[in-house]
Amino acid sequence: MRSIIKNYLSITKKEWNGMVVLVILIALVLAAPYLLQLCRKDTTINPADFNKAVAVLNQARKSQGDDDKTNAVPVYKKAADGVVIELNSADSAKLTELKGIGPSFARRIVNYRNRLGGFISKEQLKELFGMDDDRYAEIQAQVSVDPSHIQKIHINKVDFDGLKYFPYLTFKQMNAIVQFREQHGDYASLSDMRNIVILNDEILRKIEPYIDFK
Repeated sequence: MRSIIKNYLSITKKEWNGMVVLVILIALVLAAPYLLQLCRKDTTINPADFNKAVAVLNQARKSQGDDDKTNAVPVYKKAADGVVIELNSADSAKLTELKGIGPSFARRIVNYRNRLGGFISKEQLKELFGMDDDRYAEIQAQVSVDPSHIQKIHINKVDFDGLKYFPYLTFKQMNAIVQFREQHGDYASLSDMRNIVILNDEILRKIEPYIDFK
């Protein structure tokens, strides 16, 4: 019996070494929090340094506030009642004087005017994206149009690149105008352009004020 118990309780040298290593690891794990606490040194905040940092931060915020005021969006003055602005000669800054028209929309008007070559009627403003009936009703009495400012298209000299920004024609129609002229000679009048199948009367009516046949 004693021999059996002795054999059961006996351990090998390898097992003993393993137990020793395990005990050491357990002891290290349990002691780790205390060791870390002893090694760590708490930083003491210097009140003077803290106050200095707060002062610098406040100064930075004040400077930022001044910059915000400097960079603030300017308030554009509006034209007095009865003042009328001519659409073909006004720059974008002048157009911001129209009620309901800001800088972005003023630039949109100028860009469309440049593509057209000028407005022949203030009703053409309705063709602009974002120009709804209410906005147009608000500004239509404040604007006028002088057609003498229109830059016409020399239809017998212009090439495709000279037409490609004109808003009343598709690329296919622009190409047809140039190709028909090259095949049949210069246009003498709008009647000659009626021979181009893809140009209907509505298109011809819209482009007629912008065409120069000389």
